[in-house]
Amino acid sequence: MTDAQGATGRHLYDSISEQKHTVVDSFADQRELLKRAVAEQRLAAMPEDMQRAARGPSAQVSLEIVEALQKIIAREVTRQLDLAICAMIERTAASPSAAAPADGASGGQ
Repeated sequence: MTDAQGATGRHLYDSISEQKHTVVDSFADQRELLKRAVAEQRLAAMPEDMQRAARGPSAQVSLEIVEALQKIIAREVTRQLDLAICAMIERTAASPSAAAPADGASGGQ
């Protein structure tokens, strides 16, 4: 066997070996994705209390943080709406002339 044939043989072997590793790695990645998807589906099928237990204490803490933030946001949104409503009421009460033409226009028809 000549040096050219030996180099070609090694190059071919390296190429096939690289393809094999690529395919095996791809299968491993797909297997991991499938395992994660199955685990997520199992978790989604569980009742809520079992989901919390399965996720562990860190997930429980995260859930408590999310719930606390939701409450804070709800309070702030409610407060902002109250302020906006009060401002609209004050503007309406402060300018009775703005309300009068609307009443006069509907009464004239």
